[in-house]
Amino acid sequence: MQRIYDIILQAALRSCTSVAAFHNIEEEQDMPPSADTVTGSSAELLANPEVRFRELFEQAPTSFQLLTPAGYTVRVNKGWEELWHIFEGSPLYRHVLSTEYNVLRDPQLQAAGITPYLERAMAGESVAVPAMLYDTAALGQPGRARWVTSRAHPIKDSEGRIVEVMLMHEDITDRVNAETVLRESEQRFRSLAMATSQIIWTHTGDGAITEDSPSWRAFTGQTCEELKEHGFFGALHPDDRARTEQVWTHCVATRSVYETTYRLRRADGAYRWMSVKGVPILGPEGAVREWIGANRDIHDSVMEQEGLAHSLDREQRQSALLAKVAGAARTLQTMLSSRKIAAALEQEVCAILGVGRATVSLGDDDGQAQQDNEGAPGAQGAVLSVPLIDRKGRQFGRLQVAGKAAGEFEEQDEAILVQLAAIAAAGFDNAQLYASLREQDRRKDEFLAMLAHELRNPLAPIATAAELLKMAASPDHIRSSSEVISRQVRHMTSLVDDLLDVSRVTRGLITLDKSRVAVESLVSSAVEQSRPLVAARAHALSVEIYAPGAQVDGDATRLVQVITNLLNNAAKYTPRGGTILLQVARRDAGVDICVTDNGIGIDGSLLPQVFDLFTQAERTPDRSQGGLGIGLALVRNMVALHGGEVCARSEGLGKGSTFTVSLPLA
Repeated sequence: MQRIYDIILQAALRSCTSVAAFHNIEEEQDMPPSADTVTGSSAELLANPEVRFRELFEQAPTSFQLLTPAGYTVRVNKGWEELWHIFEGSPLYRHVLSTEYNVLRDPQLQAAGITPYLERAMAGESVAVPAMLYDTAALGQPGRARWVTSRAHPIKDSEGRIVEVMLMHEDITDRVNAETVLRESEQRFRSLAMATSQIIWTHTGDGAITEDSPSWRAFTGQTCEELKEHGFFGALHPDDRARTEQVWTHCVATRSVYETTYRLRRADGAYRWMSVKGVPILGPEGAVREWIGANRDIHDSVMEQEGLAHSLDREQRQSALLAKVAGAARTLQTMLSSRKIAAALEQEVCAILGVGRATVSLGDDDGQAQQDNEGAPGAQGAVLSVPLIDRKGRQFGRLQVAGKAAGEFEEQDEAILVQLAAIAAAGFDNAQLYASLREQDRRKDEFLAMLAHELRNPLAPIATAAELLKMAASPDHIRSSSEVISRQVRHMTSLVDDLLDVSRVTRGLITLDKSRVAVESLVSSAVEQSRPLVAARAHALSVEIYAPGAQVDGDATRLVQVITNLLNNAAKYTPRGGTILLQVARRDAGVDICVTDNGIGIDGSLLPQVFDLFTQAERTPDRSQGGLGIGLALVRNMVALHGGEVCARSEGLGKGSTFTVSLPLA
């Protein structure tokens, strides 16, 4: 930005000697060019500093705003328009460049303490303006908020008089947001470290300690200086130091997860067994930026294990079983197919428990599972069965074993089976999630292909009309070509507006302008907007209102958009000459708005996802109706913002559809 500022500023100081001279340049630019001037444009640009300044001003990606010494805006460039999303021709654009708006009287600038900086610039000083959050919506019309830093520089004539002030903005919104997220993340980490009962520590990438660790000092009694670098090893039991240093050095060198146990001296001098785990945090270039780890006190459990030394044989067998369970867990966690997980689970269970048969039954029918238990062959002896539970605590199947070779089932067998069932359940969940993600990716790919098709369609008639304009000899031909271009541009604008609406809703950027509105007026406006499409397809539209005087609290524009989308949806997916019925009726403390058509209907498998963003395009594979198919997603989100609900009903393909919007009464 500084380089662009220097270029523009130098050209401004050399060329802009007065506001009137600058405006004369504009007037000359508005005059139609002759053949001579067109061919000599490059020479004019080089020879005329005013023209050179104007082009630099207009084409610079930086936001520039020219002010009079009194604070009125006389000109902005494209960079300014892109920054604030205030484009030439809009009401807000005209307001900013009118005498109704003055930066020195802007309430936001005054409240943020920016006005004194601008006044200094008006007095002749080049001023760096502090960062602030400016919301253009405060000007009374839709806009957006951005964090910016600015520089205000006075432009003087040859006699030193200030003729204009150039205000340059730099958008730092992304940087501010990133700093905010980072700051909040650091605060959460510090709070977690202070609140947890475990010892939390951080090391540099090479394994040393450079920052304080309050939880470590509180437990060990070491001072901050004592634990720095590698001094923390001094708090370990002498018999554990060499082994621990060796493991730690190896993990730092290989950048692998650090896991070990050792005895750590408490502040009162007693040693406690600790379970330790540390993970490397990688930087952008792949190098270890830092290590983060935690110590968990396992002293009591270690003492209990030592007290069971006489059960070494049992523990060894248990360790072997756990190793097999761990191996089974690794096997199951690498699979992304429910069928493969079920087959692998049956095989692993048979090997670990030594049983003749293992069966995985998917489904939540407990009765069927019980029947399977009772139907097991008597020769196989007892049957052990455990449920498969998903992450939400719902049973979705059973794991059943029978025919243990070594006799009856024991508690340990059941515990292992429960653990394997839990591991497998997580695998089934992951497989289901993976399948869902693949389906979402497929839908998104289809949506992007459809979007490209919809955006490309208007380009051919626009290009043809543009060529016809070149050859047009009569006003009728010019008018006809212009109408084609206008119509196709409106269509493309409508597509882009729909995409922007979806983006704003999903990111929570929609702000409702709520007021008490009559439902009848909403219906009337929506019918008026949809009537051209309904008429074009020769549909019969009927409106029945059984809730006279009903009112709701909401954004009238958005609610009209909801009803219009439902009417347009019905018109698009109903064959020519169909019927559409719009009904309004009271329901308890709410009002229902129903749109019913006798169109192509909705398949039962699609009905639950009909309001999802990337699902609607499947309703009409030939895409003959046009559009992006995101209208219903907008409807659901807009209705939800108003505290209402929307549902869809259909008896199936070819049997029409009914969409019902339920809103609370005011």
